[in-house]
Amino acid sequence: MDHGASVDIPSKESGSEIGLEGDSRYELVQRILATPDFIRSPQLSKFLLYICTASLQGGGQNLSEQHIGVEVFGREPDFDSAADTIVRSHALRLRKRLEQYFQHAGREEPVHLIVPRGSYAPLFVPAPDRSRSERQADAPTTEPSYPESMEAAGEQSTSLPSGFAGYHPEDWGPPSGHPAEPAYPVPIFAAEVPTVESPTAALARHLSFVVWRYRVLSGFLAVLFVGLAIAFGLHLRTHFRAERRHLLWGRLFTEDQPTRIVLGDSGLVLFHAVARRHVSLHEYLNNDYSQQLPYLEWNHQPVDPKLADFLLHRRYTSMADAMTLAHLLRLPEAIPERTLVNYSRDMHVEDFYSSNLIIIGAQEAVPWLDLFENHMDFVFSLEGPEKHSAFLNRRPHAGEKTDYNSYTPETASKVYGVIAFLPNLRGTGNVLILEGLSMVGTEAAIDLAIDDTKLLPILKTIRRPDGSLPHFEMLIESDVLGEGSGPAHVVAIHLHD
Repeated sequence: MDHGASVDIPSKESGSEIGLEGDSRYELVQRILATPDFIRSPQLSKFLLYICTASLQGGGQNLSEQHIGVEVFGREPDFDSAADTIVRSHALRLRKRLEQYFQHAGREEPVHLIVPRGSYAPLFVPAPDRSRSERQADAPTTEPSYPESMEAAGEQSTSLPSGFAGYHPEDWGPPSGHPAEPAYPVPIFAAEVPTVESPTAALARHLSFVVWRYRVLSGFLAVLFVGLAIAFGLHLRTHFRAERRHLLWGRLFTEDQPTRIVLGDSGLVLFHAVARRHVSLHEYLNNDYSQQLPYLEWNHQPVDPKLADFLLHRRYTSMADAMTLAHLLRLPEAIPERTLVNYSRDMHVEDFYSSNLIIIGAQEAVPWLDLFENHMDFVFSLEGPEKHSAFLNRRPHAGEKTDYNSYTPETASKVYGVIAFLPNLRGTGNVLILEGLSMVGTEAAIDLAIDDTKLLPILKTIRRPDGSLPHFEMLIESDVLGEGSGPAHVVAIHLHD
């Protein structure tokens, strides 16, 4: 919807800079842009000026919908014009505004500007000849007209009021100032008779009214049609998902199999904090860690096993996981009826063979990540005398370190995370892992993964020649800012196929 914002209309001086000075077609465009309807519509003005300038300068090859969407409306070069109809909708409005201009303010223009349907190249055509009836309707008439009582009898009537029986219009003399003699004597009281509207003028006036009524009806039907189309589109939008060719999410939300979003087990993280020991996937599945409860200590003091058991069996997840879930479910690619949300403790091994998966959380919150370690280069580890967590780089490239942790003087203010895009265990689907050494590291990985302005440029540098995305691992680093993380940057990318 247009607002009252103004738009700068190029002057003739600016036209000289682009080689159009003195071009009558360009001057016509300037007159159109100077009308209130276009001044109040900055985007329509920019649209019209762009296509006319490009056409007049011989740049008609740049008048595709994709090119206009980028140059006029600021869309990304790879935007999907099938889903984003901004160019077509503005072209419809532009055609209507041009039609209104040449019906009113530009009625006397010798050349008309049109944008044919199915094209965005403007055409400059001679103005159509106005019909004879329109010219007669516009011109002042000096012909005599009948009184209103005679009009009531019909526009074509030639009957006279009482006292004029036997007379017809052709019986009267010509209007004053004409030298011709009347065929019949003029009645002595002719001065009292009003002038009579000619049948031709009456017909022109009638046709003008019919045309005006037709235009009003056509405008009403057009508005009704547009309203119904918008309502129908909104109705369809609630039943069909929007299509978008996203490099990553389009591979994780597919029609052929469900997508499982796995949320981290924060109760298990709290157990780790109390027990000071890592729970393996085998222990997680078989509940073997419960045998360690009587021997727990915290700061060399025995810990009540009931507390550890209580923490271990709480169905907690982090706020970061919850916010990520909300974002994923709003993605255009997400198919609600084929998207499943699972708590880590509720998963089964077979789920990792037959689904697309999005796993959120560090390994201490999602022990299932053990299943993918054999296929990964950046592996979570608790090795070391202090049992500090780190990502081991099992296949370091040139310039890369063999491990990344936050416990050295140089990295004390850093957090690390991994974004891994891998095949599922059977190779029939895909898995996205958003993992950190800590909750802050996981948040940094999440922030990068859901920010298209940062993620897509990275993915475009690694995609194959055919445009598809290979499987990869991405190690990221971020600064710690209070309880959260700052902007993440990529430390290393390893491709798998």
